[in-house]
Amino acid sequence: MAWDYETSRQAWRSYRTAGLRWLGAGLICAALVVAVAQFLVARSQSLLEKGAATTGTVRSADAQTVTFDYDAGGESFTGTLDVVSGREYAAGEEVEVRYDREDPGTARLLEEPHRLRGVGLALVVLSLVTAGAVPIGIGVLLRARAWGGAMRHEPWTLARLRMRGARVVLLPSDSGVAVHARMLSTTRWRTKAVLGMDGEELWMLPVGTRDLVVTADGTGTLYGLRRKDC
Repeated sequence: MAWDYETSRQAWRSYRTAGLRWLGAGLICAALVVAVAQFLVARSQSLLEKGAATTGTVRSADAQTVTFDYDAGGESFTGTLDVVSGREYAAGEEVEVRYDREDPGTARLLEEPHRLRGVGLALVVLSLVTAGAVPIGIGVLLRARAWGGAMRHEPWTLARLRMRGARVVLLPSDSGVAVHARMLSTTRWRTKAVLGMDGEELWMLPVGTRDLVVTADGTGTLYGLRRKDC
């Protein structure tokens, strides 16, 4: 069986490790989103309750941010906050400000949660990474489980890879029946890796009635294919 070969088991472990990395990266980003959001909310609430009060003047504003000037302890400061309340600010408008007594440069408006400029974008990016990485990681791990089971019950078959545009054609050495398939890839580099093996001999085995798993000497990983008629 394919599982009897150490190189096969190493290729399977490499593929599964990639899935764990995707899942781990997604969970770390999710934890960062939660932690940063909680920190900002706590910081905002603290300034609202304990911050020193003053009056500021809006310098400029748009739909995303508002920039305002205010005085604290005899010094002038400028702050910029994300606009999350939906309120429209006008240049020259007076606004109520709360600032940190120990760090007067840190302030917020009563109408807006305190958010450092750029943090909102960072949270969006982290959320997008989470939304992409977690499903990819889970998908890879599920496939790795299925492929490992098939490798324990099926032997490798030698086949030559032929690319026909976006189509994958495998020509098994033990039969004249060509297998038409498409890639089951989670990343572009894996697709390019298979495209780069056009004309080479691969090792293949079936996974159920719909899918195939293939590898090649020296690749150190596995690739999934789905029969085109499935």
